[in-house]
Amino acid sequence: MAVGLAISWALNTDTATIAEVGGPAPDFTVPLIGAGSFTLSDQLDAVTAPVVLNLWASWCIPCRTETSEISAFADAHPELKVIGVAVEDTESGATSFAAELKPSYDVGIGDHAFEAAYPRLGLPVTYVITESGLVKDIFNGIVTQEVLEDLVFG
Repeated sequence: MAVGLAISWALNTDTATIAEVGGPAPDFTVPLIGAGSFTLSDQLDAVTAPVVLNLWASWCIPCRTETSEISAFADAHPELKVIGVAVEDTESGATSFAAELKPSYDVGIGDHAFEAAYPRLGLPVTYVITESGLVKDIFNGIVTQEVLEDLVFG
């Protein structure tokens, strides 16, 4: 029984706090690399546009591959908020990644609570959150501009 409780706690099975397609996106605040912070609810209150949330890590080779594609998408759609959040990473690794690849969108660093709220099968993973705060889609794998266009506007 103790093992089951430990597994349940580790998996954070409270579905009210886990992002799922069709459900509400859990609110979060992450520190941005460079300065400031990003809070999902503040963004949704301020702008009526979807949010593209990409989870990445400095050690993730596919994450490096998609960064330029996500930057191009963000540049083509300034009306949207695109944010990348490092997970399963160190602050120094994430900061070095951002300095090297220079994404044109905001990048931050997630903590344990963020990682529990936004589960993944691996990295990278991209969440599309509607302007009303619902998770529209979850894409596991490398995204391209075309994939992002389809996820957001399709």
